[in-house]
Amino acid sequence: MPRIADDAIDRLKQSLDLAALVRSRGIDLKPHGNGHLIGLCPFHDDKGNPNLVVTPGKGLFHCLACGAAGNPIQFVQKFDGISFRHAFELLDEGGQAAFSGSAEPLKRTTVPKLENPLTPEADDFELFEQVISYYQERLQKNPAALDYLESRGLNHPEALARFRIGFADRSLGLRMPDKARKDGKEIREHLQRLGIYRKSGHEHFNGSIVLPVFDNDGHVSEMYGRRISDKNRNKGAPSHLYLPGPHAGIWNPEALESPDIILCEAPLDALTFWVNGIRNVTFIYG
Repeated sequence: MPRIADDAIDRLKQSLDLAALVRSRGIDLKPHGNGHLIGLCPFHDDKGNPNLVVTPGKGLFHCLACGAAGNPIQFVQKFDGISFRHAFELLDEGGQAAFSGSAEPLKRTTVPKLENPLTPEADDFELFEQVISYYQERLQKNPAALDYLESRGLNHPEALARFRIGFADRSLGLRMPDKARKDGKEIREHLQRLGIYRKSGHEHFNGSIVLPVFDNDGHVSEMYGRRISDKNRNKGAPSHLYLPGPHAGIWNPEALESPDIILCEAPLDALTFWVNGIRNVTFIYG
């Protein structure tokens, strides 16, 4: 599973106003020396002299008493009690507007929510559609996935849109209600029935380029995943993934209108023909 790229982390750190972010969590900051601010540290019982030093110019904070330190992402990670990836997604999506300009500071218990792309009451077809749309959106935000497609000559805007190609970057679960809540539990169980989630609680296609296949009614009949990296993959785990159960549906059904059909074994091989202008092509699921 590819980690968040260093340049993406650096970009976010440089674009955020750390002082506004800290203040948005209800912490009063006052000038403290050249280019520094200071306030009460939220990570220990800081009842005496303020110990939390914030250096906006460097995008860093540290506590003189308890030793807590880091960048804006790590501040949100520690303050809100969430993972580093979750904190990154919150800040990356919310940006500066999510943490500044408010007349009243946020309460400490307030955790900004990522928009949930899934509707709890959706039926199977609607939920598949929502997952595919989300994966399409995530592909455009993942340089490693785009680089993989580029390396295979497949970073082709028309093809990506036409075949609704996406990327599963492990962020879907961050946007759903907590699994301890009724609606969070139900939507995860629904995704598990569809094969998008595994019993382990992980997304089936994590770290994979995802290519959906539709039936004649426009409903998802299959999804193919191709992992973009062997790094962090368990020994023996497959590079090619499908939904559980028998394969179904015809990818690129327009090919069947031609008197001659190019039949590939693998989906991305067929896509390679298509992006090079040879459109009477489809595949047979390996």
